[in-house]
Amino acid sequence: MGFGKQGSDKLIIGIDVGSTTVKATVVNPETKQILWSDYHRHHTKQAEKVLDMLVAIGNEFPDIIQENIRVFATGSGSAPIAPHIGAKFVQEVNAVTMAVEHLHPDVGSVIELGGQDAKIIIFKENEETGNKQALTSMNDKCASGTGATIDKCMIKVGMPMEEVGKLHFDVTRVAHFGSNQPACLFSFTRSI
Repeated sequence: MGFGKQGSDKLIIGIDVGSTTVKATVVNPETKQILWSDYHRHHTKQAEKVLDMLVAIGNEFPDIIQENIRVFATGSGSAPIAPHIGAKFVQEVNAVTMAVEHLHPDVGSVIELGGQDAKIIIFKENEETGNKQALTSMNDKCASGTGATIDKCMIKVGMPMEEVGKLHFDVTRVAHFGSNQPACLFSFTRSI
């Protein structure tokens, strides 16, 4: 989509450089309309994939001058990249918290599974002030149940990644684990 159709000469670009993928979104800052977005696995080439996406964005919006573009970067791999692309770094739990507070103010909690971590945000009302506050937690010690574990499982069984999205949950085929076993799942899949 070209900017002429959108009626703005300014853009906001959000880039999420994760442990397994890079996501980018271009937004009209006035209407908050998403003008462009893309998602790619980076195969350990984070900076190269960010550059590819920025080139694609530049090609999509060739008439927007650089001074009218604000860039924000989040995700586990974005801190070292952000200064080189003129982006403001936003810690990923804070980025999710701010987005949910703005776009979905009635939400009570968020669980976000990353490539190698999991985040939970619980929104509660502060009894003293009446203000809503976010209680956040991030598990980056155990990758069980995250995207990297799912990827490894699919590789082990020989399933192409594009088929994973077609899988459906079947409650009759759930594996039952003891209380300490899920934490060991990632280590187990790496050893087989």
